[in-house]
Amino acid sequence: MEISIIWLVKLLLAHLISDFWWQPSKWVQDRQQRKIKSSYLYLHILVTGATAILFVGFNYWKVVLFITILHGVIDLAKSYTKANFTYFIIDQLLHLLVILASWMIIFDQHRLDMQTLTGFYENSKFWVVAAAAFFLTVPTSIIIAYATKHWAVPPGLKNAGKYIGIIERLIICVLVYQGQYEAIGLLITGKSILRYNSANEEAKTEYLLIGTLLSIFIAFGAGFALKLILK
Repeated sequence: MEISIIWLVKLLLAHLISDFWWQPSKWVQDRQQRKIKSSYLYLHILVTGATAILFVGFNYWKVVLFITILHGVIDLAKSYTKANFTYFIIDQLLHLLVILASWMIIFDQHRLDMQTLTGFYENSKFWVVAAAAFFLTVPTSIIIAYATKHWAVPPGLKNAGKYIGIIERLIICVLVYQGQYEAIGLLITGKSILRYNSANEEAKTEYLLIGTLLSIFIAFGAGFALKLILK
């Protein structure tokens, strides 16, 4: 494995260790409460920089300093937001973006040029997959909601069914594209068992079955469409 890839992997590992293993929950809670006044915020920044230096060495202290400062800025900004899954994902994506950008700057051969960007935006397979993936998320959820509106029953956890359906459709679409139909059967069977155990009323069971079958049908259609278009 070439040195640049090893360098990137080391920085990613350093991030995972310092952000998840060496950052106790009380540090995060204190940062959320005290914001810029939290001493644990600065301690975490110090730990982040020290971990990165430990992994990549002092020869890269400048880029580690750059990454560490931006890490602190991102974490400080996050402390002024709500502590939920959405902002957590945004926070982690920003950290990873900083690391990737630093990697591409340090190692010239990995810099993105305009030709690379143009090729990416003109890649037809990417846009086909992106369109199919997006269709199987919110648009399909809305379609199913309208289709089953007349049989709707009181919901359980807020939006839980929607997110379960989105994940299920994406998995089925990928499995259909790969021709792994046995795995789809196991997935549907497992979900049916869980649904059956949690459904105490016949009306609720039938409503969930209608939504599930419609969701699976659409996912199968998207998967077969991908196979026809991309293969």
